[in-house]
Amino acid sequence: MNKKNTLFFLLPVILSFILHVRVLKFDVIGYHVWRQSQTQTVIYNFTFSDNSIFHPQKFDVTTGTSTLLYEFPLYQWVIAQVNNCFGYSVLHTRLLSFLFFVFFLAGFYKLLLKFVSKPIALITNALVCFSPLLYYYCVNPLPDILALGFAAWSLNFFFAFVFSKQGKYFLLFSLFLMLSALVKLPYLLFGGVFLLYAYRAISKKQIKESLIKGLTLLLMLIPVFIWYAKAIPTWTGNTVTSGVLKNSASFLQLLDYFQFNLFSSVPELLTNYAACVFLFVGIFFFFKQRRFTGETHKYFILLLFLFSIYFLFELNLIGTTHDYYLMPFIPLLFLVVAFGVNYFYQKNYIKLLIFIVCLVPLTAWLRINPRWNPETPGFVIDYASEQKFFAELIPQNEKCIIDHDDSHFISLYYLKRQGFSLFKNEISAAVLKDRFLRGGNFLVTENLSLNLNDYPEFDLKELYSKNLKIYKLNLK
Repeated sequence: MNKKNTLFFLLPVILSFILHVRVLKFDVIGYHVWRQSQTQTVIYNFTFSDNSIFHPQKFDVTTGTSTLLYEFPLYQWVIAQVNNCFGYSVLHTRLLSFLFFVFFLAGFYKLLLKFVSKPIALITNALVCFSPLLYYYCVNPLPDILALGFAAWSLNFFFAFVFSKQGKYFLLFSLFLMLSALVKLPYLLFGGVFLLYAYRAISKKQIKESLIKGLTLLLMLIPVFIWYAKAIPTWTGNTVTSGVLKNSASFLQLLDYFQFNLFSSVPELLTNYAACVFLFVGIFFFFKQRRFTGETHKYFILLLFLFSIYFLFELNLIGTTHDYYLMPFIPLLFLVVAFGVNYFYQKNYIKLLIFIVCLVPLTAWLRINPRWNPETPGFVIDYASEQKFFAELIPQNEKCIIDHDDSHFISLYYLKRQGFSLFKNEISAAVLKDRFLRGGNFLVTENLSLNLNDYPEFDLKELYSKNLKIYKLNLK
């Protein structure tokens, strides 16, 4: 990019960073704080415990192990190495997440240039910069932003290969697809573009080339298969693997989830209300100009189909809350937005374009800013406000029994102690004794009316009482 284009690329990025400055000082709070605390827990344990990337750890040891095998923890491990150099801080997580966000924007800009002119690509990139969903997660502890960045670059390299036939681009496509899928498994679906390429190559009798490329891609994806073959069997009780095949939601409830995400999440969170005019115009001209018949556009139609299947399969889990599951749709949505921007640009509606580009930061800020409220962090505020006191109250090597924490992450993350998390109403005399015999010497509960007479075997010494209570456990 020349200096002028670089400036136009960086302006929305700089503005976004300025708008996020007040958030950088916060510990993990807000919407989906349970998922953020889970991610930050792994970062913390890489920093202070086992730094092996193959051994991510949680604080909860209810299952008998602290190992947490979810996504491959590349995002968490990289941040931990920065902590090892400069000292532990959630600030490092937020800053690096923002850098990963810029990494995505750069890859998406390069992808856009394969299909639209530089002015259209720059305008579209300014719009995607203020997608409310990305505006929220670009500074929060969540590996999805890195997976999205790898996915954008993988698509860029794929189309560079399609247009140039240079093998180096196919290798880069395979590499970045592998990294994207390692960080978050659903992003493997971006590799679906190769299926259409292979089909076309085989129909042209280019069977040998298809086999070589397919074998190259499979070999590159071996780390993904190895990691998740090890990780998925540990996901007991996690509905992500069974999806709608095993769910308690009725058909009408699933239908409500579907319409909510289609008519609320897509325009409000993924796109931004201010930019919806481009989305609607882009969809209109996509069909009017029969772009779906174009050879290149069929790749994106296939991706939309694959991710729609993924969306429907996980619909019961996505519901109306798990918005970050929708992040893979953003490159596809904003390619359509780019078609809408192109129409307005060709019609010379420059003032309208400038107005909307200036409006999207405001609408994103208005929609997302309330999610970062330290007074309502998404959990009992004492965990944050009394964090230093609790660190002194509970010795570092002691284990805690956490009553009333369905997340199994938030409380132990703020205490920075190993322990046993209990669901609401799970506590009983037998459960308490079991956790005590396994090393749990402190009981932390949000139930301020806990009846101590229900636990006659224990002498419970109250150490703290405000919005939660902490007891030291001893057998009588």
